[in-house]
Amino acid sequence: MLRLLATSAALAAMAKAQGEQVVLANDPVTVRVERVGFSNARLQEAVTQALNTGQVLGALNDTRYRVLRVDFQGSDELGGAGCSGKSAGTAEAFQAQVFDYTNGRVVSIIGDAFSPASSVMIGESGHQPLPSVDEVAEAARIAGFSEKAVAYAAMPPLVDRVFANGTSHRVLHILAREPDEDSARSTELYVNLSNRTVETPATASRMTAQRTESAPVCDASPDSGAHVTPRGTPGVAQITILQGATVLWTMQVTRPAASSGGMGSGIELHAVRYRDRSVLYKAHVPILNVEYKQPGTGCGPTYRDWQNEEYGFNCPGSDVPGVPGFRVCTSPPTTIVDPPYVDGGSYNGVAVYVSGTTIVLRSQLRAGWYRYTSEWRFAADGTVTPRWGFGGVWWPGSGCICVPHHHHVYWRLDFDIETAGGNRVREFNPNMSGPPNLGTLADVVYEVQRPRSPARHWEVSNTQTGRTYALYPGTNDGASDAFGVGDLWVLRYNGGQIDDGAVPDNAAHISKFTNAESVVDTDVVLWYAAHFLHDEQHPHGSHIVGPTIKPLGTWQ
Repeated sequence: MLRLLATSAALAAMAKAQGEQVVLANDPVTVRVERVGFSNARLQEAVTQALNTGQVLGALNDTRYRVLRVDFQGSDELGGAGCSGKSAGTAEAFQAQVFDYTNGRVVSIIGDAFSPASSVMIGESGHQPLPSVDEVAEAARIAGFSEKAVAYAAMPPLVDRVFANGTSHRVLHILAREPDEDSARSTELYVNLSNRTVETPATASRMTAQRTESAPVCDASPDSGAHVTPRGTPGVAQITILQGATVLWTMQVTRPAASSGGMGSGIELHAVRYRDRSVLYKAHVPILNVEYKQPGTGCGPTYRDWQNEEYGFNCPGSDVPGVPGFRVCTSPPTTIVDPPYVDGGSYNGVAVYVSGTTIVLRSQLRAGWYRYTSEWRFAADGTVTPRWGFGGVWWPGSGCICVPHHHHVYWRLDFDIETAGGNRVREFNPNMSGPPNLGTLADVVYEVQRPRSPARHWEVSNTQTGRTYALYPGTNDGASDAFGVGDLWVLRYNGGQIDDGAVPDNAAHISKFTNAESVVDTDVVLWYAAHFLHDEQHPHGSHIVGPTIKPLGTWQ
């Protein structure tokens, strides 16, 4: 357990506008960080026990296989459509994804962390998980590189090799070089881990006209080669935010490496409560994609990125004892989106920082040559500020970061205003003339996709108490297009809809969940999208997007 104290500046004695929370800040803000759930050693022990059960041994007998990813699974990840799927507390089930190289299949093993030998379920999946750190290293060795070689999963990280009988080969797309070689001379390869063969892709010479031998043609930072945390590394903390003796916020926070969904979801929140009243059951970023519109560059044209590969950034301070993946910073944590806009750092995980009356949670992620900043801010007045930052590096063998491209980030916000059910959503639209804060509120009756519009916002309320949180779009959140679909969706909660699953392309497919179900007086989920043009040839200006979520009325 760790408590951090920071003196706050005094706030105004009365709200500036109707509905704004009044907080007296004479007392210091404090934060308490405590470990929740199992350690990495306990998780690995449970997986080992499950692998040694007769059921799993029979399924994997005489095969060459590797465990690629292990995650704890919450009930909403395991539930199906129409199932409430919600439960309190930490997940006790785990899922191990195993690739069977002999038979070309993905084997999913679900077990109970407390008794893995007695309760194991086995299934198969046609969707291959992302490459593990060990796989990338093995691919480089198959390609003839030494054990000290520098190797990365390129974009896209996997090459589709599915056969008519439903089996597949495991083909990794990598960039590799020896540590003493010029970084600009990295070799781009396809490495088949199933038959241990190597191919040179047609894109291996891409971008040669847009770069010199050793320098980028834009202002992107060079790749620092900072440490990466393997996916599936456990790390969940119970965070309590106080002001004096008053508990303002409580929540469970999962580090990105352990976040849910097929591609991860950045810093993930669960059971978020303000002044001992429920606000969010779960909040995260399960979908992140990018599109290159300029033809002939060899980039993209689209990618689906991952949000669970923690990458080094700067967080001077102390690790929280006994809570892996969490550190309290003594000065603001910085990533590639902050001056001096350089790559890397020595800390991986979630940074916790007190900024006045606000607690900041921050992490940096890597997906190929992209760098992403996942951030949540919790203010004493009840405001929640989710933020996502976009950066990139000049990567050996590719200059795609220097080609203008569009990022699209999708937050999933599972609101539980005071209760899981009994919530409603209303849309505010301003009057055609007059002050923008005057307008009409209309109930959202059925599941729907809605566009942003000037001064439009959405309110989620408890139908019995009237307590409300409003979602206000960010001024830097861009516009949707044919690939970066949508701005906001209102859905009825259904278990299993934590991401859009295996999709036929890299676009977001949230609209498949809009099935004309009622969202009146029930459990509701909002998906919110932001869109960003990333142009490293004109790098100045904000690279950060996100909405603001504020309480309305009294929450004392």
